[in-house]
This record gives sequence, C-alpha cells and structure tokens, in this order.
Amino acid sequence: MRIQPSLYVLLAAGLSLPAVAQTTLSASTTTATSTSSTTTTTATSALVSVKGSVIGAPENVNFSGQVRVSARVVTDPDFGNPPTVLLSIDLSGVTGVGASTGTKYAIASQQTLNRKLNAADFVQITFPFYPSGSPMSSRLGAASLSVGYDVGALKLTGASAQIMTP
Repeated sequence: MRIQPSLYVLLAAGLSLPAVAQTTLSASTTTATSTSSTTTTTATSALVSVKGSVIGAPENVNFSGQVRVSARVVTDPDFGNPPTVLLSIDLSGVTGVGASTGTKYAIASQQTLNRKLNAADFVQITFPFYPSGSPMSSRLGAASLSVGYDVGALKLTGASAQIMTP
C-alpha cells in the first residue's frame, strides 16, 4: 500500500492508518484586513470513504459511504492565540444495512467542533441512526476520524474515518 505524504503525520503521531480509503480534498483561502490586523481563514474539505459496524440489538448494522469533513482554519492576530479549526463532520452520505433483516438505515447527522490546529488530530463523535423512514426509533453509533493538517499552510491534508459501536 502506498501511503500519501500527508498521512505520514498521522502515523508519526501514533494514529492508525485506515484500510485503503479514498479521500478527495478541495481548498480555498481568504484574508480579511482591518486597520489593526489581518486574519486569514482557510477552508478545506474532504470526502472520506468510511466503513464499519454498530453491534447491538435488535440487529448489527453495517455502514458504508462518504463522510464530508470540512475544516475552517482561522488565525488570531489580535490576541496571538494559536489558529483555531472549526471542524464540520457530515455523516449524511453514510448508510447502513441490517445484518439479519436487510433493513436500510439512515444517518442525518452533522456536527461542528472547535479544535486547536495541530499537525494531527483524532476526533470521536456519536451520532443517531434509524431505519429509513422511521426516525422515531433511533439508535446510537460512533465515528472516529484521524485528521492531518499542514500547519504552515493552514490546510487539511488528509483524513480517515471508521464507524463503530459507541
């Protein structure tokens, strides 16, 4: 397996590399200047392939699909704080199938986290999922994400994700 250079940071930080996953990145940078300072905001997004299972009653559910990870890195020239990442995780592109019944399951979850910018970050979130068409009978799943950044360029460089039982 060939490792993307951006994922070496994740390995060096002790974060696990996923099974082969497809990640597509896109980025943009804006600069806002006031009379006293200049703030830079860099927006990067990635589509990350994900797989995994949530084990539990009434049946195990196998998930797959694409997670949209968006990172907005903002500098703070006024107070000298380290750059902040507004990390958005959208699981709506991930679906599940019941292992014993074949029932289709949906996830309608988007979460936004405020993080300090580091070369590597590990995030774990929980999300509700439910049989398609029955949002009143939801269960809880978990997603873990390993995220890598180029701290000099203030950009997301890679991500991997996995679905699991919380």
